[in-house]
Amino acid sequence: MGNNIVDVKNKPHAVLLVESKLCDVDNFIKEYIKSIVLQYGGGEWAKKIDNNEYYDIIRVNGYKNAIKKEEILNIIDRFSMTGIESIGLKFYIISGIEQATPQAINSLLKFLEEPFSKIFAILTTRSLNLVLPTIRSRTQTFILKSKIEEFTKNLENYKLDQQQMNVIKNIYYSYDEIINDLKNNDFYFIYDLAISFKKNIDDIFIIKKIQEQFSKLNYSQISLLIKIIGIFFPNNIRLINLIETIHNNPVKILLFNKVWSIIQEAT
Repeated sequence: MGNNIVDVKNKPHAVLLVESKLCDVDNFIKEYIKSIVLQYGGGEWAKKIDNNEYYDIIRVNGYKNAIKKEEILNIIDRFSMTGIESIGLKFYIISGIEQATPQAINSLLKFLEEPFSKIFAILTTRSLNLVLPTIRSRTQTFILKSKIEEFTKNLENYKLDQQQMNVIKNIYYSYDEIINDLKNNDFYFIYDLAISFKKNIDDIFIIKKIQEQFSKLNYSQISLLIKIIGIFFPNNIRLINLIETIHNNPVKILLFNKVWSIIQEAT
């Protein structure tokens, strides 16, 4: 199914959104939540959602760190109490549900099996094949469409060459995510690091310098670096697998050595 979920009158208690590249998932989720609030006659609360001032929304981001059982239990505990917003609607957003630990999934399944009134679950994934059948069977799946032309137009004010733009189109899903990485210079820094990695793969002196920089990167930056390298070596199964299982590689030196080995074999 496509983006018509916003227009569905009887909203399901749990949805699984399959992200496509440049689908602007953040804006879509905001519009979806607003559509539910408006069905309950909550015009003033819709404005609060626009201003990011609606308090009964919990967000968990599996793209930054693996989703742990404690985070799911926190959702359950908070939503077992009376909400702050008098309209009574509560929402929890779990981005990257495929990155949840088995313990987190087990806790979530129990919550999904017995949905509470006025509590809506919004799960997202970028790898539908990695989402457990038990999750898929308890949610309604919707595929979000890409908005490439809209994204391209919105990025005209940034100094991006053709190759950088191509990388962005093949990596990012959310406009807010792109803008954040451009404004804090994460994209430019990581992009240059990936280029250097590729060009100097056999230069031990430069590789040691890159390794030092790699060790200072946070999880999101490492993930971005590997994704950019993946654009340079398309259809490389080892890189694809590494990206999809990156949470299973917490030791940075081991992760760096894996990336280095893969690039060496690919060049």
